[in-house]
Amino acid sequence: MEELTIRPKLFSFRVEAFSSENRTEGNGSLWKLELKQEIQVGLAAPINADTPFQAVVKIELLADASNENDLQQTASFKGEYVAKFNFPTEAAEAVINDLIDREPYQYVLVAQAFPLAMTHFRRELQATGFNGQQLPLGI
Repeated sequence: MEELTIRPKLFSFRVEAFSSENRTEGNGSLWKLELKQEIQVGLAAPINADTPFQAVVKIELLADASNENDLQQTASFKGEYVAKFNFPTEAAEAVINDLIDREPYQYVLVAQAFPLAMTHFRRELQATGFNGQQLPLGI
């Protein structure tokens, strides 16, 4: 992987939304869990000269579970997460735009945010009585 000459620092990570519905007993291996994810990477321009450019990673995780023995028993989970990375203030906009367009650079950003999102998502599944141990922590 190419060397990262301009490394943005993780400035904030937050849970924007989480919702779930699990009115059943979510135990054992009788449950089939399907996870879908949507990840977007973008660049936020500074508001004024004193604020830096930010790379923004948005992650949406959706999980649907169904009992293999009783298809009436279902559970659903949805989490939305945002990570913001500050670039050094001396970094030029043209250089940042070029970096953000590169898939390996996007991967480095997502690889830092995804485990945070998935850790929260798994914890919330467990809080609703569902075993989320089979979910991955990394991308």
